[in-house]
Amino acid sequence: MKKFFILCLFIVPFNYLNAQYYKDLEFNLSDSLKLVENSKSYEKKIDILMNIGMRYQWAKGDTAILYFNKAIDVAKQNNDQILEFIAISNISMTLNQTIGNYPLGLHYATESIKLANKISNFSDSLRGWYYYNLSFSYGYLHNKELATKNILGRWPISRRLKPGFADGNIGKAYYIIEEYDSATKYNRSVIDYYNEFPYEKRWSGAYIVGGDIFRALKQYDSAIIYYKLAIPLTFISSLYKDYLEAASGLTSAYAATNQYDSAIYYGTQVVKYSEKFTFTEGLLNAYKVLYQMYKKQNRLDSSFKYLEKSQQLSEQLYNSSKINEAQNIALGEETKAKEMAEQEAIQRRKLIITSICLLLFAIGVYLNGKRKQRERLRKIEEDRKNNELAAARDLQQSMLPKENPKRVDLDIATFIRSSTEVGGDYYDFFPQADGSIFSVCGDATGHGVTSGMMVSVTKAGLNGISPVKPNKILQRLNGVVKRIDLGTLRMSLNIAEITQDEVYLSSAAMPPIYLYKASTKTIEEFMNNGLPLGGLRDEEFILEARNFESGDVLVQLSDGLPEAPNSKGEMYDYDRLRSLILASVHLSSKEIIDVLMKSVDEWMEGKHNPDDITLVVTKKK
Repeated sequence: MKKFFILCLFIVPFNYLNAQYYKDLEFNLSDSLKLVENSKSYEKKIDILMNIGMRYQWAKGDTAILYFNKAIDVAKQNNDQILEFIAISNISMTLNQTIGNYPLGLHYATESIKLANKISNFSDSLRGWYYYNLSFSYGYLHNKELATKNILGRWPISRRLKPGFADGNIGKAYYIIEEYDSATKYNRSVIDYYNEFPYEKRWSGAYIVGGDIFRALKQYDSAIIYYKLAIPLTFISSLYKDYLEAASGLTSAYAATNQYDSAIYYGTQVVKYSEKFTFTEGLLNAYKVLYQMYKKQNRLDSSFKYLEKSQQLSEQLYNSSKINEAQNIALGEETKAKEMAEQEAIQRRKLIITSICLLLFAIGVYLNGKRKQRERLRKIEEDRKNNELAAARDLQQSMLPKENPKRVDLDIATFIRSSTEVGGDYYDFFPQADGSIFSVCGDATGHGVTSGMMVSVTKAGLNGISPVKPNKILQRLNGVVKRIDLGTLRMSLNIAEITQDEVYLSSAAMPPIYLYKASTKTIEEFMNNGLPLGGLRDEEFILEARNFESGDVLVQLSDGLPEAPNSKGEMYDYDRLRSLILASVHLSSKEIIDVLMKSVDEWMEGKHNPDDITLVVTKKK
């Protein structure tokens, strides 16, 4: 019965359905979690966790994701792939629509597809969900081709599920990819559909999308009308995020028509309601418009205030999950403190009643209990950290290919060894329909959980970029990483496009790519490096092209091997590596890697490598 309830989410418009979750956001979270803990039915547990997540989904995105992840854990423990798929899909939608982290939204959308492929009798209602998430993810990442493909995949499903129903998300998806004629057509059908309902039952989202389309076309008077039609409906249905979207649109429309007072009014409305409801994109837009409006009115103090707020929000945009995690930890510590206080009160009452002859014994029992309690709390905290590291390590491993690509004329072998639980190195392959293969080798800043975050963003970004030459892929990926702005984190990356008889090479701050040419029995080092990804916004990268013939060997690697230290602190060295590659090119790719790793392990004298080591060796048969 619970599965039927959750599956119904996919048949009706998402914003309209979720209106109930805006009401009573101050529900008793503690009572809900106790119900989860005490329930014997895992489906009931997931139902409660999903409802908690949906209460926060359009208000506080990071908190919503926390509870969707808890639902995923329960679903995995009970091998329920359908409920796991639904929770993953909700995370993708939250990342795209509320938080605005589009690469991670795409990552979770693709993860949901992997899971969907394992589910037998996969229903149209579920399939429509991942088409929805993919169309929005690719649209926000400016991959118009793949966004359109997934929009067209969703539309027939909507027709089959509810023939007379107008799917409001089709129009919005077309708006995101700037196909305004199609966006207008489909959004108009949604408005016509709801015009058959009483006014109070219409959907505010259709008017907001209509306002967005008119604003994009610079028809500001029409945009203002549509936004104002939406606002009463947002309050009737308690869709406060829709109100923030409408108010943000009015802020921009009034600013574009130089109606400063109205722009300031709606901008401050967005700021006010954002104190309780999260719509980061709208809040950032309000700050920027308020800065401009006050500046034009020569109110410099107010102008500077909102300029500073916009800069702070941009910097904090991708740190909100850490803040939320800290809040949850603090809540847990407060609960532990209360439990400890209750136990101490019981102990004090016992001491009053206990006779003097048993006092020393009672104190000993008390102190021993305190020691065990501290040890138990330490063990709980240690297990929590280990579980988080294990989850991060599993996520990183899931980013790597399950197997190397198969091509009859190529012998490909790979190797990766992390220096910590979560490494910053990364390799991947992207086979193309014409038989060519994109081979990727990367190294994120440092290692650990933060570098794993950069690897996750890189993987999602590469999946969202259309295949072009390696240097162009690096330029586009640099824009994605720069736009996300993960502080000082950077990503070094090289890409080799291997066609039938040529190889195209481009690199962003990686060690040399080694190419052994069998015809001349020489090794060439490719050193044309740009800056790491996430540095300069308009960085350009050099493309090199070479023939790739029988017997040739291509070696891509991170700096962990050539810069490995021995007991004296001496570096293994690039010249030593080059000589060993030259002496091993007659071997298979796997054997070449074995020779290199045996050599560097002997150099380090059995000590653990201080940096991640990654090797990708491709030999032309």
